[in-house]
Amino acid sequence: MSRHATHGSRVLSMAGGTAASRLTGLFRVLVLAWVLGFTPLADAFNLANTIPNMLFDLVIGGVLGATFIPVVVERLAVDGERRAWRSISTVVSAAVMVLLIGSLAAWLAAPWIIDGFTFMQHSAGSAQTHDLIAQRHVATEFLRWFVPQIFFYGVIGIATALLNVRRVFAIASWAPVANNIVSIAILIWFHLVDPVPSVSSVSDTRHLMWLGLGTTAGVAVQFMVLWPSLARSDLGRLRLRFDPRDPALRTMSRLGSWTLMVVITNQASLYVLLTFAFGTGGNGPVSAYTYGWSFMQMPYAIIVVSVLGVLTPQLAEFATKADYASLSERLSFGLRQSLVIIIPCTVALIILAQPLVGILLNHLDASTQLPAGTVLAILAAGLPGFTVFQLCVRGLQSMQRVIDVFALYLLENGATIVLCVFLGRHSLAGLTASVSIAYTATGLCALIVLAARQVPVAATIWSVHVRRSLLASLAMGLVMAAAWATPTWTRGGALVVRGLLATTLGAVTYVLFVLVAQRGARRAP
Repeated sequence: MSRHATHGSRVLSMAGGTAASRLTGLFRVLVLAWVLGFTPLADAFNLANTIPNMLFDLVIGGVLGATFIPVVVERLAVDGERRAWRSISTVVSAAVMVLLIGSLAAWLAAPWIIDGFTFMQHSAGSAQTHDLIAQRHVATEFLRWFVPQIFFYGVIGIATALLNVRRVFAIASWAPVANNIVSIAILIWFHLVDPVPSVSSVSDTRHLMWLGLGTTAGVAVQFMVLWPSLARSDLGRLRLRFDPRDPALRTMSRLGSWTLMVVITNQASLYVLLTFAFGTGGNGPVSAYTYGWSFMQMPYAIIVVSVLGVLTPQLAEFATKADYASLSERLSFGLRQSLVIIIPCTVALIILAQPLVGILLNHLDASTQLPAGTVLAILAAGLPGFTVFQLCVRGLQSMQRVIDVFALYLLENGATIVLCVFLGRHSLAGLTASVSIAYTATGLCALIVLAARQVPVAATIWSVHVRRSLLASLAMGLVMAAAWATPTWTRGGALVVRGLLATTLGAVTYVLFVLVAQRGARRAP
């Protein structure tokens, strides 16, 4: 089997699992929106459930994701299996200890963490002050039940990296399905016991406890799903071991110091964005952004994350050998593969953002302009730039160019914060636009940095396959927009038919355009 065929089969196996994970994750978002709506309770839940991800990245997740695989691949190549696994054991042991300490610290600091995110939300009277205090209290209780997720996310990340080193990819992409199923089940149960929930109805109740505990249990189950594959993947040399002088731990500490600064800038910009979002007021602004981001991430996660999961060990091997020509070829292949699919997804999401949110999150009602739909459309416009940025960063990380990665993230997050201050202090749309603009501009800068490091991939953006996809997407967009604008149905089953009609006609247009273009290319001399 050729290298390209092997790559393709691995990407497809991962994409299948990622698609299932994202689809069940999307259904989880739908159930969450239908159960909690766009309410203060929904904002309390979504904020508290976002913070463990932020803290996990801050405590150790960013360092693990950026440096673990390259360092492990290097140790295996330089030291051989026996000595390498001593180093791997040291790194894993240190990571687990940091995760435990970080989780405990977050649990103790939960009230101050919530206050830090909500201090810009002002009240106009005593009643609103009481409601705000109650919302902060509920968010704090949720956060304390969600804090163990920091530990479980960490061990999931370690397990996934070890499996990827052994070229086992599929199971890690399928494991989140179990998490989503558990979370969906607990949300349905919560809806049955409290059909019209509010901050006051759940405060200091067992219902809040079970909702928080059940959500965290889903993450724990996700790790347990990985356990059989870990047991079969020749990882038996892994031991509890502490050696601060170990070369792998020292390398990760050296690289991780820069990566930690990257994570700090990431979390700083997200903190500013969420804090400003709370300050805008309205009906569930944090939830609107959370749901819009989840929808935008669907095509990226299914396509780009699958491509990156397979490419990362290969890129690390080429970087270890200083084979930059092969690294450039592989990264260009992954970028082209990603953009060809991301571009039509971008156009479709921009045009159909409002009906999509109306159908799936607003009880089949798109008669009004929905904030989550606005968020989705604006985020989708930045999806190609986000894709380019992430792929370029992965290439630089494989070469252990940590200073370059830090500089790019500093630029991206700095731009996001500045734009949030000037465009989004009182506007959710402005906040969202800040993210898309920053990623797109920094993605172009990342291409320049890669070229300076002997890995030119910018030509891929205007390759024949990407150009063909772009032109087909524009044609698709025109047909889709016309098909959507023709009927005027805004509610119920008629709205679904209207959306399906626009989607179907757009998809047919895209496929026909590509087929005609391919036939013309084959006939050309």
